[in-house]
Amino acid sequence: MSQKSRSIYFLAFLLSISFLLLLMLQLDSNNQLAKIIQSGKLRVSTTNSEDTYFLEKNVPAGFEYDLMNAFAANLGVKIQLNIRNTEQRLEQDLFSRDSHISIPGRSSAVTANNNLQRSVSYTSNQAVVIYRETRGKKYPRDTSNIIDRSIIVTANSAQEQQLLNQKIQHPELTWTSTTDLTTYEMLELVLNKHTDIAVISLAEFQGVGPFFPGLKIAYKLGTPQSVHWLVADKDDLSLLVAINKFFKSEKGISTLSELEKTYYSNDNPLNFFDTLTFKNDFNTRLPGLEKYFKQAAKNTNTDWHLLAAIAYQESHWNPKAVSSTGVKGIMMLTKAAAKEVNVSDRTDPMQSIIGGAQYLMNVKKKIPARIKDPDRTYLALAGYNTGFGHLEDARILAKRAGLNPDKWEDVKTQLPLLTKPKYYKSVKHGYARGYEPVNYVKNIRQYLTVLKWEIQQQQLKDSSGQQAATKNSDTATEEKKTSEKDTAPSTL
Repeated sequence: MSQKSRSIYFLAFLLSISFLLLLMLQLDSNNQLAKIIQSGKLRVSTTNSEDTYFLEKNVPAGFEYDLMNAFAANLGVKIQLNIRNTEQRLEQDLFSRDSHISIPGRSSAVTANNNLQRSVSYTSNQAVVIYRETRGKKYPRDTSNIIDRSIIVTANSAQEQQLLNQKIQHPELTWTSTTDLTTYEMLELVLNKHTDIAVISLAEFQGVGPFFPGLKIAYKLGTPQSVHWLVADKDDLSLLVAINKFFKSEKGISTLSELEKTYYSNDNPLNFFDTLTFKNDFNTRLPGLEKYFKQAAKNTNTDWHLLAAIAYQESHWNPKAVSSTGVKGIMMLTKAAAKEVNVSDRTDPMQSIIGGAQYLMNVKKKIPARIKDPDRTYLALAGYNTGFGHLEDARILAKRAGLNPDKWEDVKTQLPLLTKPKYYKSVKHGYARGYEPVNYVKNIRQYLTVLKWEIQQQQLKDSSGQQAATKNSDTATEEKKTSEKDTAPSTL
């Protein structure tokens, strides 16, 4: 038998053994996976952060949250979620058997304990160097170009680890580590020229970068860091095998692809305003919806222009709009919100608009009666966007800071703090993308102004047209009279 033939037989033998081992794991009713399926519950520990889990419009969300639910659905079980304050606690949960799986997320710089098992890598964390684009100024192309520049990075993050790796080759490289600033705030520092460089993850920049059109990626720093789930048992690999099988399956790959688009897409509607698009939508989409806005306004004693501005911010007046997180329709209602206001079909324009207006009123009613407009409306809009619980958390932070929790201008300074562990861990509803409701209210106020201006221009145009038509009619009458005189028989 040739060497080549022996190699083929040996490979076939190994594959057969691997298959039998996998089959034995799946058939063993006493293994961990079988017990999880029998109980119907998969216990998972993770943190409250933008990468992992948070509440959006009072609905659980997050890249890892959606991914763990997809895996659980694949097993036919439900998630029992444990939210922890530290990554160290995630490991403890595995050793104490409080959780079957722990998920640190892509921003984690913690190296798994040797007594824990890691899944295959299902995504990566790529550090990037962000700078402010300036005409006539060269952008940095590698680490040697940022040695003499001010740099900021999150302390103890995967991104700081990449800087530490670079410092081996460039000992003169220095930076400022922060535990207080969010990614959003670090980018603000770069945009406002308070620092030259921010080192963040590529996923983070894809998520919030659209809010900073003047900032660009200079280059990728180091190699991508693999991201894994953690499990405890070394002797029982049944759960680990199932996780790895899911990540490599067609279902797992498509799920990961969709979640990347959902949470780390460059297309952020909160930063989008195109005058030409708005004008086109005003002429083509609004006319068919105006009667519903007016009916909803009448039902709720609200300005119909405001409802139309909200709807434009939510969906660009597209009744078939569906977000990647599952909210849909012109007013982009969640399933829970739709149920609350008796909307059976969220894609039906009339139901969505009338239901959305009612939901806004429901949020507004929760706000203390002492708060008057316009603050009451602005606070209600923020609550409509981010969820009333997060709004209340921001008002609590405002009060703690000695600010007025009843004034939008004060509350909007506190909402972005809900992205910081120091603050969101001290309030009831945890992490929120607090910069989004601030931009949300700002955009709606902008749309409201533009909408009223467009309507005014249309009215002036219609009025001018009527006056011109009347004038033309009068002119035609006079010309007809003159013509009749000119063509009448002579009486001379």
